[in-house]
Amino acid sequence: MSNLIDDLSNQTPEFILEVCEEINARDASGSRGSFKGLLKNAPFGSTSVVNCLSQQLIAQLQVIMPGGFISYDDLNVDLSDAAFPYVQASAKQGLAKAIQARGVKMLVNSSYRTIAQQMLLYNDRFNNPNPVAPPGRSNHQTGLAIDIEDPRGWEPFLVQHGWSPLPGDPPHFDYLGGGTTDIRSTSILAFQQLWNINNPKDKIDEDGGFGPQTEGALNDSPAHGFAKAPWDNKPRVLKLTQPRMEGSDVARLQESLKKAGITVSVDAEFGPGTDKAVKEFQQKKSLTADGVVGPKTLEHFA
Repeated sequence: MSNLIDDLSNQTPEFILEVCEEINARDASGSRGSFKGLLKNAPFGSTSVVNCLSQQLIAQLQVIMPGGFISYDDLNVDLSDAAFPYVQASAKQGLAKAIQARGVKMLVNSSYRTIAQQMLLYNDRFNNPNPVAPPGRSNHQTGLAIDIEDPRGWEPFLVQHGWSPLPGDPPHFDYLGGGTTDIRSTSILAFQQLWNINNPKDKIDEDGGFGPQTEGALNDSPAHGFAKAPWDNKPRVLKLTQPRMEGSDVARLQESLKKAGITVSVDAEFGPGTDKAVKEFQQKKSLTADGVVGPKTLEHFA
């Protein structure tokens, strides 16, 4: 591993080398959409079953790190069903340069893995012969990791712009450039904050550590997301993405579209039907019909 990764390991628990190809294969063949129950009861398979909870954790992490942890879905990439396109800001710059230099689309199987996804994988460790790190000890929680198709074809371009292949894990690259920090404990802190907001009578320590208390709370968390979400106070831009956006804000949008006379299902998932409905609403309001629900579109629902 790089000096950066070694330095990070001195500050937080060491990394456990996972077999990313096996994990990515499970994500590609498993079920889709959030499980309507607690994480500890979620079926093993694709980590998509904790999609909505994962999105809440990402949103809370962005509250803690404004501008430091960002999406790269605006780059020339294609994403698998469970691949959240988020990295630290400087890592995105290096990724953008590598993609531009090669001039082809990058197929991403995995990138940032939330601790909800990691908990799901870790819960299945006794049924799986390959090593799986507990939450907080996977380098997929650093915001500096990607798993990609055609890794050897991409390697010279990625290496040139700060990314390095991980020996023993063929599809995996870590960003080793400057301007980064270890956010693994911050990822855990984001969950602890989210839990406490939703469980004021059963609070846990907000220390960024993954101990028995946090592990128990994470397993007792709803895979389909908490009632109180980060976007209640800081609205996110809604649009058709991969993985699909899920949550209470999507449900509210769908209800508003129905009240405006637009036909749409209220399922809390921003799929093609919701994208079509948003564009229809935007056309009626003489807005740019791009399916993107930001402040300008939202103000027309008032």
